[in-house]
Amino acid sequence: MASSAVNAPVTLIDNGGSWTMDNGIVKATITKNNAFMPSFVFHGMEMLAASGGTWEHTPLGAPQVSNTVTIDPATHNGDRAEVSVKGITNGTYMLTRNAPGGGTLCNMEIRYSLGRGDSGIYVYAIFNHPTSYPAAGTGAEDRYITRLNQSFDWITVDKDRNMLEAAPTDWGTGVVVHAKEQRIMSKGVYKNSVEHKYSYSGMQYKTPAYGWSSTKNHVGMWFINPSTEYLSGGPTRIDLDAHFGDNDDPEPIILDYWHSGHYAGATTRIAAGEDWTKVVGPIFIYANALEHPKPTSDAELKILESTEGNPTVPESWSANANALWQDALLQAKKESAKWPYGWVNGVDYTPLSQRGTVVGQLVLEDPLAPPGSSKKLPHLIVGLTHPDAPADSMPAPPPAGASSRFDPRAFAVLNSGPGSWMHDARFYQFFNDGSESGAFMITKVRPGKYTLHATSDGVLGEFDQVDVTVEPGKTVDLGKLVWKPVRYGRQLWEIGCPDRAADEFFKGDGNNYWLWGWNLRYALLFPRDLTYTVGKSDPKKDWFFEEVPHATNLSFVNPEAKDPANQRFGWVKAESLSQYPQTNQTGPWAVYGHGDATVWTVRFNAHKPLHGTASLRVAFAGVNGLRQGLPISLNGQQVGSLGDGSSSINARFINTDAIRYNTDQGLWQQRTLQFDASLLHAGVNQLTFTVPAGELSTGVVWDYIRLELNEASEWKLHGSLQDSPSQGLR
Repeated sequence: MASSAVNAPVTLIDNGGSWTMDNGIVKATITKNNAFMPSFVFHGMEMLAASGGTWEHTPLGAPQVSNTVTIDPATHNGDRAEVSVKGITNGTYMLTRNAPGGGTLCNMEIRYSLGRGDSGIYVYAIFNHPTSYPAAGTGAEDRYITRLNQSFDWITVDKDRNMLEAAPTDWGTGVVVHAKEQRIMSKGVYKNSVEHKYSYSGMQYKTPAYGWSSTKNHVGMWFINPSTEYLSGGPTRIDLDAHFGDNDDPEPIILDYWHSGHYAGATTRIAAGEDWTKVVGPIFIYANALEHPKPTSDAELKILESTEGNPTVPESWSANANALWQDALLQAKKESAKWPYGWVNGVDYTPLSQRGTVVGQLVLEDPLAPPGSSKKLPHLIVGLTHPDAPADSMPAPPPAGASSRFDPRAFAVLNSGPGSWMHDARFYQFFNDGSESGAFMITKVRPGKYTLHATSDGVLGEFDQVDVTVEPGKTVDLGKLVWKPVRYGRQLWEIGCPDRAADEFFKGDGNNYWLWGWNLRYALLFPRDLTYTVGKSDPKKDWFFEEVPHATNLSFVNPEAKDPANQRFGWVKAESLSQYPQTNQTGPWAVYGHGDATVWTVRFNAHKPLHGTASLRVAFAGVNGLRQGLPISLNGQQVGSLGDGSSSINARFINTDAIRYNTDQGLWQQRTLQFDASLLHAGVNQLTFTVPAGELSTGVVWDYIRLELNEASEWKLHGSLQDSPSQGLR
């Protein structure tokens, strides 16, 4: 990385309507009325577009707005500067009422901080709701966002979304297909492809540094979350990380969502009279540069030009971008080690000395597991969250400022009762990876009373333990905790692995799932739908990662594509803006975006007639639509629908937009359908899953399927055994 003036003192200049902070590496300008950052200069290079960096909500227009220097470098040996813009609403003025989902009646303070030697700037927001204020929220989404200059052309979310981007105008002048965020490009390196901004959503727990870099200037701009405690939704929460804007010549964008409704995400619901405050961040906006970038040859550029549409990108560009990203990941580790920052003062931010630790070991006891099953807990994640909110008997009102399209019934379902912690952004959450042996340590926890949650690959469901109290500066040793996964009987067969993602299925891997249009291409890959034989078929080849209606109109295929069913780019037929102007928010989707019912068949053997209760247990990594559930038939007889709300262990599906927004994971849901086992007969049985005819973005993203049998139980409509709440409903 480039050398920098690490010893230069920080200076702070008051420009009247703005401040300028400078440490010889970074020079940033902050406006006093709205806390925007219109300029971020790194080693003399302006990194931002004109609109710069902003929070979703700002103090602009509040009845009381204060501008304060909270750390003056002149009195701190030039080690650090920090400025604050704070708005007091008095509970009557709504900040940023036109923000997505509405504004907020809460007070809001925004701070920027720059230290000696920092190759970036810290930004954080403090929300406050005094007891005198009415019920409120913080809109449907809230984020910090930066808009970069257009020299940034390489986007990096994770190892799978780490690539050369289209030129801004390639995307900006594309034909809208299905929604404004999805456009078919008719020119450029990705000609005959669809660029979709939701393709760049990442799992926040697993993306410590993400952003953009420049193949020309060899610089990078990154967002780093030193901790995920101020985010929401737990370790599987995904949200937008980076993309283009929506205009015809857009800027590259980086985003940090601490809550949103994307993928059935999280909200803040603050009651009248509730005393609430939350500190979001500090987030570190990091800039870096290469001292010795790998040069690009003319031969590489000629190959890129000749492969337009399905490009072969210069290896030198990839090497340089990866070098910048790896440096950002290293910086993320450094920031995490420094968390919580000692220089944050005057807000509700618990210092390290007052934080606690929780340790223990989970021990798996699963006597009904198939013989030879491992007792290890791979990819164990353990965390602490605020206890679930009590179940509401009546729909709760939407938060102040919510969209008129907001459904209060849906809000009540997501934000109360078992599993509601995944949808609540009011509180802090603390998660850490554990070991395969079950040992775990959750560090740097703010004092409070929590519920402990744990998940592991290969174990269906979740471990919960309530009433874990963390005291200041102390370690809580929970000892050995026995995890007994719920089973309804012995396992007859399974498909996949319960790991809360579709990565073990065909096209569900990281090279593929995020690419736009698998719901269209399913018809090319499985023209006669899918039949899976237990014990013979391979889930990596024979089970598609999402089940959607079967497209009947194949006019989306680019006739010049060599392999439209499988190639990464260039398989979509470009359309004309004169035929489909961008004001048409449906575009050619109206022509080819619907399909026939899809019927998938699972064939399996039973060696003898069976009796008792059969339990079909299915975990979904995503659901779109299907408000009446996913119909299931056995040997030609319908036995019910998964996710239709027919029982407590078969709750109605929660729509997550996973198919519409191109993901193989997100809000995980488990549903159990029980039926009379005498419907199974000796010999070959056929179980079918049917996605009804309709829009191609309806359907499910799979995680896992298991059939269990309890021959001892008497048949009851809803079964005599019940899941624990978190395991049955989520």
